[in-house]
Amino acid sequence: MKRPRTILKIIVKWGLIGAVGYGVLTTLLLGQNAVDEQAGRYTYNWSGLDALVNDEPLGFFIDQPVPTALDGVDGPYVVGRRVFTVDARSRLRSAPLRAGQPLPVRVGNADQDSFLVALRPAHARPPETYPLPTRLLAVSDIEGNFDGFVSLLRRQGVVDAGFNWSFGRGHLVLNGDFVDRGGYVTPVLWLIYRLEAQAAQAGGQVHYVLGNHEVMMLYGDQSYAQYKYIEAARQISGRPRWDQAGPALFGADTELGRWLRSKNVAERLGPYLFVHAGLKAQLVQQGLTLPDLNRIARQHYGHRAARRLAGTRAGLVLSSYHSPYWDRSLAMNWLYRAFFFFRDPRGAAYHRTTPAELTRVLRFYRAQRLVIGHSVVANVTADYDGRVLKIDVKHGQAKNTGRTQGLLIENGAEYRVDDRGGKARLGTAAR
Repeated sequence: MKRPRTILKIIVKWGLIGAVGYGVLTTLLLGQNAVDEQAGRYTYNWSGLDALVNDEPLGFFIDQPVPTALDGVDGPYVVGRRVFTVDARSRLRSAPLRAGQPLPVRVGNADQDSFLVALRPAHARPPETYPLPTRLLAVSDIEGNFDGFVSLLRRQGVVDAGFNWSFGRGHLVLNGDFVDRGGYVTPVLWLIYRLEAQAAQAGGQVHYVLGNHEVMMLYGDQSYAQYKYIEAARQISGRPRWDQAGPALFGADTELGRWLRSKNVAERLGPYLFVHAGLKAQLVQQGLTLPDLNRIARQHYGHRAARRLAGTRAGLVLSSYHSPYWDRSLAMNWLYRAFFFFRDPRGAAYHRTTPAELTRVLRFYRAQRLVIGHSVVANVTADYDGRVLKIDVKHGQAKNTGRTQGLLIENGAEYRVDDRGGKARLGTAAR
């Protein structure tokens, strides 16, 4: 009978052989590439043998442009005094902006949803603090998922079948990352824009707290955007490089860009503090208040400033380790620890926020609960003895799946709710 050590060696040996073999085989069949996301070119690109089946060029290529193309209905993009749209045949259209005329927003989903949006002449900067409303629904990390977003809002009574605000004096908190990855980023943003005005008229409010992907998008980083958005930016700007074309869709001369630049990265509603990713004790040590966080973030919207300001108070707000929209310290698990170790061994000491540190943070910001997205959890859940509410989940990509979730606070309680009407109590609401 073989010794346990010998058996372990055999398992490790064949495990490594299997892993290497799998990697070689999948690369051979499916291909491999590296993309320069600034220039929009392949550093190298092996097509993979499946190119023969897909009727694509077969071979190994160096320094080739990454193909991008428009893909169905998109827009509108209001740039200066022009309105750009993409029609169903994937053609970019341009027309002059007509003052006072609502813009149609068409969604290329199965239901072919559509609505109108009226532009506003200015966008005021919102306050940092508000009283706690009687009803509050919070959602995070929709990432261009129009169907999941809309089905949750409808099921929870926030909008009606015509995409009109129906939440009365309730508040809707959008906790960042409503852009990138998904295929309906533009209609998601225009729907938020529309509901913001309607909610105000009804005595309610929409709070849009920006996440790291909104911030990236504002300075033109399209690393996580679908290629149709990159192509739209290239055609609208007339610039082939991704980094030069990127700001075209959400620059300071665009309506959506101006609107997004007015938003905060942290807001407190009663005892609930909303930030996209988290708040670290280092921010408290530097005495960075909510107005400070929002002022610094807003000053640098549209600029890649984190490296330039490293080591400064402003750099803490913008950095990938400490920023309210980048932080992972409230959700550190083995996967995130491994990621930080291999990406930056010098930052491997980055640790999970301790209960004592959380107490300091909440006390400094005069809050009892911290609500975060950014780091995916299986379900909307409470952590740290109910003091941290985590609301980033893998939302359903279709309507009414039951997998799109949000946080509802009403009648003195906190609930996990979904787009099929599910409702589970998480705890007693803070006061």
